[in-house]
Amino acid sequence: MKENKEENRRRFLQKLIAGTSLMGMAPYLMSLQGCSKDDDTLEEDPPKDDDTSEIPRRTFGNTGESLSIYSLGGQGTLEVDGRQDKATWIINRAIDRGINYIDTSAYYGISARGISERYIGEVMKTRRDEVFLATKTLSRTYDGAMSDLDKSLKNLQTDKIDLWQMHSIRANEDVDEIFSDTGCLKAFEEARDQGIVRFLGITGHESPVPLKALIDRYPFDTVLMALNAADKYYRSFIEGLLPTAVEKNMGIIGMKIPARGRIFDNNGILTMKEAMSYTLSLPVSTIIIGIREVAELEKNIQIAKEFAQLSADEMLAIEQKAEPYYKELMFFKGLSNWPY
Repeated sequence: MKENKEENRRRFLQKLIAGTSLMGMAPYLMSLQGCSKDDDTLEEDPPKDDDTSEIPRRTFGNTGESLSIYSLGGQGTLEVDGRQDKATWIINRAIDRGINYIDTSAYYGISARGISERYIGEVMKTRRDEVFLATKTLSRTYDGAMSDLDKSLKNLQTDKIDLWQMHSIRANEDVDEIFSDTGCLKAFEEARDQGIVRFLGITGHESPVPLKALIDRYPFDTVLMALNAADKYYRSFIEGLLPTAVEKNMGIIGMKIPARGRIFDNNGILTMKEAMSYTLSLPVSTIIIGIREVAELEKNIQIAKEFAQLSADEMLAIEQKAEPYYKELMFFKGLSNWPY
């Protein structure tokens, strides 16, 4: 029985791996414009970069865009008040090194909402045309979403958002609110029609069920979902949502890759390379990771540059490493007491 279950999983992973290539989402190179402790140290000079190779890019669903397979998330240092110099240094370095997708939210900020957007906005003043910029709203109402969008535009110091996302879809009640007469979908459509935002997306990390209900009901352009090596052990996004998103040729973004560093604990997956390579072997357009230090950024970029597609057996082996502590790695699905 165990052998049959493993073989079924192997075939499932093989299908996803084949889909990456068949859908034209395999990585390709394009020229771009030019895990340490958290502290307040700011490097005076960027690390020397003798590597002239570039981060591979993948197509972003039906948007016509292509993204660096590794992208910058707006958490970590980017959401901590009082660290603007360090945060803007990280953002500039990421763009210098070829990252062209930055993700944030109107709600990111350890002590106050909007800190992440404001830090990114300081860089966008001069580098807006170098990145595909994404942000989010948690509001499910028209008025609330429009208010968040206005704040996001001001914080990000731009007049256009590339991707606006409905943040943290958790339950079927969210779906009902979104499609109600006063729901946020009307705000999203209006903002798109007015040219304030280009594409519409959804995000979620607790359950694939409401997200699938949304994309079955409406042609969203993108979906941001939690995808790490412990996914299959509880409320699997890889099984319950990813195939549908691939079928609809959506732009797919993976998050929670290292589960905020917990994926390295308990003698499980010991390297970021395994964590990133596992998710990048799925048919995703890019993965986002929040970082604390530039050293983390540099390490992740090198992993992305050297990425090689894993086989189904290699992915199975990584999944098995994660099994003993999958509850800790699924903290964002409510399986532990850790905060989000």
